[in-house]
Parts: sequence; C-alpha cells; structure tokens
Amino acid sequence: MADEYVLDAKEWLSYAEADLGVAEHLFNTYHPKPLEIICFHCQQAAEKAVKSIIVLKGSQGGLPKKHDLFLLLNQIKNFLKIDEKYYDYSDILSPYGVAMRYPNELMLEEHHAEKALRIGKEFVEWSKDIIFNAEDNN
Repeated sequence: MADEYVLDAKEWLSYAEADLGVAEHLFNTYHPKPLEIICFHCQQAAEKAVKSIIVLKGSQGGLPKKHDLFLLLNQIKNFLKIDEKYYDYSDILSPYGVAMRYPNELMLEEHHAEKALRIGKEFVEWSKDIIFNAEDNN
C-alpha cells in the first residue's frame, strides 16, 4: 500500500472524526437538540469514513462525488469484505445527507439521533481499523 494513499486516507478519516465530534457536541450541549443537524453530521462522518477507505484502496477512476453510502460501499466491495450491517446502516443514514437540507422533510426524534451517532461511530471505527491495519502492513 503506497504511503501517500495511507496519508490521504488518514486525512479523510480526520474529517470523518470531526463531523462525528460536531454531532456529539450538538447532541450533548444544545437544548433543544438540533436533530436534523446531528443526523446530517453523522451521515457526513460515515460518508467520509467510507471515502477514506476508497482513497486507501487507490480510488481508481477518482473519488466519487456521491453521497449515497450504499453506492460508496459498492466502490470498495471488490477490495474487502463488507459486513451486511453497513449496507443496512447506509439505508438509515443516507437520507440525512440530502433530506436534511430541506426543512420539514424528516420527522426526527431523539432516538433517531442516538442511533445515527451509534452508526456514525461504527463507520468511523471500521475505517480506522482498515486504515491502521494497512499502515501496519506497510
């Protein structure tokens, strides 16, 4: 694995972690909780986490400028085994990347944000494991 791919992947991962940090901060400190914004940042964290893996694997054809997590996961399915739960998670988070931009598109409750945070963390941890394992194997 080329070192520049690992460095670029880590940069994408840092953006994912920042989005997740913003979502956690908003969830823990704002009242009322801005649920749409929290869920949006969780989707962004997951998207950037998956893009970090795409970058790590060399992003043949360039990095896709897509926001649908399912499509992004399909970009890497030939390079690594993807647990089916990540496809299920993509169905939950992907709408938050688009519908949130239109007020009143989503009817969210606090449990939706809690679930989005949990899923966002899983995506970030998953990509972190892949990236740091690749670095260790260099």
